[in-house]
Amino acid sequence: MTQEKILIVEDSQEILDGLSEFFQEEDYEVMGVATGDAALKVFYQYQPDLVFLDVMLPGLSGFEICGRIRELSEVPVIMYSALGSETEKVEAFEKGADDYIVKGTGMGEVMARVSAVMRRATSAGSSESTDTYVDDVLNINYTSQTVAVRGEQIDLTPTEYKLLTTLVNQKGRPIPADQLLHGVWGREYSTDELVKWHIGHLRRKLEINPSSPKLIVTRRGYGYVYLPANETAAA
Repeated sequence: MTQEKILIVEDSQEILDGLSEFFQEEDYEVMGVATGDAALKVFYQYQPDLVFLDVMLPGLSGFEICGRIRELSEVPVIMYSALGSETEKVEAFEKGADDYIVKGTGMGEVMARVSAVMRRATSAGSSESTDTYVDDVLNINYTSQTVAVRGEQIDLTPTEYKLLTTLVNQKGRPIPADQLLHGVWGREYSTDELVKWHIGHLRRKLEINPSSPKLIVTRRGYGYVYLPANETAAA
């Protein structure tokens, strides 16, 4: 069985060596680089299954690297930072990161979250019983895991795709944030802010006016609900 590959981008040699050793012990193939400029070149050549990406780097920042990766690929990206501020977390998710981990987090939790992100990437769309979902705005092909909005294909990260399909599969029924968190991210996660941030990203990709959403709607006290486009006028 082929090993899954992780690209680690970290300028501290000590941290890079520690992470590399840890992931190798968990049976991942690992490639490590220390600068943002080298990261993109190695990414294209190495074709990793996951990128573990420091925020503060010489040359290109982690945010810039994540944005560049997202222009070409939906490979999972976990950003790793010493700061942990909400502003930095929001920027990480804005750039398309699938997760954000604060340095100093226990390695058991790090591994659980890496595994969860990998699962989302490999299992997105695998449980649907039909090949497609179509309404007046949205077209999801579960086989190819592609999404079109108003006839135009859009790019979604594996996390965004799983969140959207979870909502669509329960269309018309509000899903509590904690249920979405556990269903999409896994029980390793405890902050509903992940759901809030990613719902915001989906709205910007789906809605005509994201500040007044008609498709992914908040039902206060109940959760988030997907309203099929041909039913929103009556909702």
